[in-house]
Amino acid sequence: MSFFRLLLRWLILIVGAIVGLAFFLFAVVAFVTILLLSLLTGRKPNMQFRMNRSPWAQRRPQAPADGDVVDIEAREVKAPAAPPLPLQPPPRH
Repeated sequence: MSFFRLLLRWLILIVGAIVGLAFFLFAVVAFVTILLLSLLTGRKPNMQFRMNRSPWAQRRPQAPADGDVVDIEAREVKAPAAPPLPLQPPPRH
């Protein structure tokens, strides 16, 4: 019986190692493929993961399409009264 348990443990260990190695190799191949494609096309890969933090919250109304006219109130932007302060560290005493 102990031989059977030892054999089963080794089998589970070997199968787990093979599955883990397969996932690792898949990740490496995917990384190299994305890297080569981005180098060949000259564009950065768009790999953004978005997750809905509160799936039951109400959805915001959609922004108007590009062809729609949006009426806004225009206002002038005034120049600052004084120039901004220079970025310097505080004096040490």
